[in-house]
Amino acid sequence: MGEKTDGKVIFNGQDIHQLSKEDLRRLRPKMQIVFQDPFSSLNPRIKVGEAIGEALYDHGMKDRKKVKELVMETLEICGLSSYHYNRFPHEFSGGQRQRIGIARALIMQPDFIVADEPVSALDVSIQAQIINLLSDLQRDRDLTYLFISHDLSVVEHLCNRVGVMYLGSMVEMATSEELFRNPLHPYTKALMSAIPIPDPTLKRERIVLQGDIPSPANPPSGCKFHTRCPMASDICKQQTPEYRDMGNSHFVACHFA
Repeated sequence: MGEKTDGKVIFNGQDIHQLSKEDLRRLRPKMQIVFQDPFSSLNPRIKVGEAIGEALYDHGMKDRKKVKELVMETLEICGLSSYHYNRFPHEFSGGQRQRIGIARALIMQPDFIVADEPVSALDVSIQAQIINLLSDLQRDRDLTYLFISHDLSVVEHLCNRVGVMYLGSMVEMATSEELFRNPLHPYTKALMSAIPIPDPTLKRERIVLQGDIPSPANPPSGCKFHTRCPMASDICKQQTPEYRDMGNSHFVACHFA
């Protein structure tokens, strides 16, 4: 785990950067990740059954028969078959490989899964299948996801609470229903205006942001968004906006919200 630059990472009431290596190792099974690229996240030389079961061995399970049973059961939960156990990653499609990645995350029965752009590398038709799988697992296993995505349609469908980030800073956070009904930050409004509407007779006013995204390594002073914001004034260039609660647990960092 890399060193943090600022702030805290709290999980189950514990700051994980304050834990010993042994305590962190005991906590890790409860935190898993599904990666963006399902092919590069799998070792091409290891059969998928072994890749999924590896964590069970690492955390003390010795019974090889029991491990294989758990792996095959998890494969089937994720929409694959037990005979896939002895196949290599290159023998699967992109959607199947992402199901393998999800099975690998599930095998330790976690409480929390980081899903890092888990459908962006997949065809649109396959995306829907994976999103439905994630939604079913969320309901059936009472999982918590940190779902990272640029696709706001997917976010609205899957997420209960949404945070919008710009250049590494949180600019707005609210429940999904509240955010999509009443966006307050100009960046959020621009993102919302770009969501396709599945009805060609309906029109939405498109907010086109001007200029290029500044370097995250050298962000602008004051509000990081002021170089592209249609509402920006002198205070935005000079003063970082306070991250404030606008009511209904709707937080926003904007001088003019």
